Amino acid sequence: MTDILFKNSFLTIVLIKKLKFMENQITSNWYMVLIKGILMILLAFLVFSSPGGALLTYVMYIGIALLITGFMILYRGISSRKDNPKWGWVVFEGLLDILLGYVLLSNPLVTAAVLPFVFGFWAVFYGALLFITSFSATENKTMKILSGLLLFLIGAMIMRNPIFAGMSLAIWVAVLLLIVGIYNVIISFSLKKELKAVT
Repeated sequence: MTDILFKNSFLTIVLIKKLKFMENQITSNWYMVLIKGILMILLAFLVFSSPGGALLTYVMYIGIALLITGFMILYRGISSRKDNPKWGWVVFEGLLDILLGYVLLSNPLVTAAVLPFVFGFWAVFYGALLFITSFSATENKTMKILSGLLLFLIGAMIMRNPIFAGMSLAIWVAVLLLIVGIYNVIISFSLKKELKAVT
């Protein structure tokens, strides 16, 4: 009887340590999410500051920022694939950023003609991603749902009526970047809090 109790206690301790290690692996790179958030917020304020002709001016910077954050988020997803059951969604987010960054940088002059569709597509898919993953979230669920819905609706509106969107596209893009930035900053601090709780 004593041996059984000892074995059960030992297995419980091992399991708890394993779960803590897994949680630590998932949350340890919270700063990557924070960097993405800060970059998106900075870009949003840059575009807000001079919306008239700022968008074409900042397309290259937005593209570079999205490539950087995309590869960081991609690395974050791949490195946590053994411990995070939702790692595939993280990888998808990184690939989405990389795709948009590549499109923006590949030919900025041609891109100017299709910017409404490009940013609308990105916002719709990013919003859908946040909304879908919100159902399995344990932290910031409401914020994830609201952010996902906002991004999806704005992106759909930009793609549905590109002529209207083109008149104020810079403003809409700045709003999208700001929403994504604020969301990532809040999520990063939530991940940091979780990391402190398990260490």
